[in-house]
Amino acid sequence: MVFSVTTRAGVVRTIVGVAFLASGAALLGTILLGFALPLGLLLTLIAATVAATVALRSIDAETRQRIDACVQAGAVAGVLGLICYDSSKAILSFADPSPFNPFGATATFGALLIGTDAPGWALQTAGIGFHILNGIAFAIAYATLFARFGATTKRRAVLQGMAWGVFLETFQLTLYPGWLDIKAYAEFATISAGAHLIYGAVLGLVSRQLLRRRFPPLSDQIRALMPEGG
Repeated sequence: MVFSVTTRAGVVRTIVGVAFLASGAALLGTILLGFALPLGLLLTLIAATVAATVALRSIDAETRQRIDACVQAGAVAGVLGLICYDSSKAILSFADPSPFNPFGATATFGALLIGTDAPGWALQTAGIGFHILNGIAFAIAYATLFARFGATTKRRAVLQGMAWGVFLETFQLTLYPGWLDIKAYAEFATISAGAHLIYGAVLGLVSRQLLRRRFPPLSDQIRALMPEGG
């Protein structure tokens, strides 16, 4: 079967986007199958890197640059989105009178990565590192798969980003309560859902803005060529 250039570029973009979900796949393997997280993370990252590298080599340099721009925009959006995500969780938990700790999973991540015998500070550091990895990688996946190189309206970008946040939230609501033995389910669901919606909205807006700077719409290019007052 022979792919057109456009179809091949779309397939490669999909492969690269999915590759950035590797850490999430490793965590799913741990939760559902009891697979060791360090080994699972290593294997998924290797597989994702190989798949993305081979795919990118099959396309032309210009298309690779466009996909690279999505990765870069997603990384920036991920950092900002993660800051807003954690800040919103802190604010929402402060406003809630229950003793639920929305950051309790970080120590669990750390224990899965380096063992329960490690010092508390090491568990937290490893757990926060894994949390940051997920937050940025999932943002890159979104920007690569759905941001459409910025060719969308602000409203659509926000809605698409929030839909991505709902997608991520669905996994947490399905898996985390049983895995982490969360008792305050209502508080967990409220705080987690609100934070994911904010995270997604930031991803949508920031990635759109950055990609539109890199790939301005034709109307913007025409206006830039017009004399002032024209």
